[in-house]
Amino acid sequence: MDSGCGPAPEHAVALHPHDDLPVLVQHLMPDLDQPDARLAFERPFLQVIYDIEVPRMAFGRVCLLGDAAFVVRPHAAAGTAKAAADAWALAETIARETDVPKALSRWESEQLALGAQLLERTRRIGRRSQVDGNWVPGDPELIFGLRGPGR
Repeated sequence: MDSGCGPAPEHAVALHPHDDLPVLVQHLMPDLDQPDARLAFERPFLQVIYDIEVPRMAFGRVCLLGDAAFVVRPHAAAGTAKAAADAWALAETIARETDVPKALSRWESEQLALGAQLLERTRRIGRRSQVDGNWVPGDPELIFGLRGPGR
């Protein structure tokens, strides 16, 4: 299966409206002890979550902010905060450096690092809650925040 963003993980399954739901559920959840529980909904809703990151955010006098540069899993509830942080840092940098391409170059490295750190954290939290099953309510790492738990 190819999502248009490169090959999908080995365990990915292409979903089509015409698929036989019990067969699909058995494939996705083979270890579930009570098969009837898998079919509790006539039309279950599945939502694919993608991570997006870019290697660059600044291009001459143009830049990418927020979700245009990094789309992260919702586990940190930080998407809006990331966009605001990008804009705030950009305004501060341009106030200090009037040459826009130079300002964007300085701004870019810090915002790329922030986006990469946030993406890595949300991937880790997502894996714990969705794949590994070792997500524990009350774990301090799970507290929402852009720059880390509660920050």
